[in-house]
Amino acid sequence: MIRRAVAGALAAALVLGLSGLALAHTVSFRTRLTINPKPDGRVSAGETVVFKGRLASPRSGCESRSRIQLILVGQGVVAKTRTDREGRYRFEQVVNETSTWRTRFKGKALNAVHPHNHTCERSRSPKIRVRVV
Repeated sequence: MIRRAVAGALAAALVLGLSGLALAHTVSFRTRLTINPKPDGRVSAGETVVFKGRLASPRSGCESRSRIQLILVGQGVVAKTRTDREGRYRFEQVVNETSTWRTRFKGKALNAVHPHNHTCERSRSPKIRVRVV
């Protein structure tokens, strides 16, 4: 009788353990980053350019409060900010010479509790050129 009870308990533990492993998963959500300068076109040296854009994803958690970097191509990160609830961001940058810009999102973990791993994939905006006259 005791043997049968122990065997039943072991079988139940094994079934529960295996089903728990089957439920473990990793999910990555795609992201897309945009960038738009204002004013666009040509600017004067020393003028402030506003870079605005949006981090888009099918998962709202990827869009909200995500860290965005403004990159001066060839030099590196010049500013950082966080998105609002809708994934929008904004930078103000004084531009002194013709330069190329982009933004970057390094990705983030939404739920990194083992055995479930939900992450937002990294993305970067297209490059844009700001011409100084």
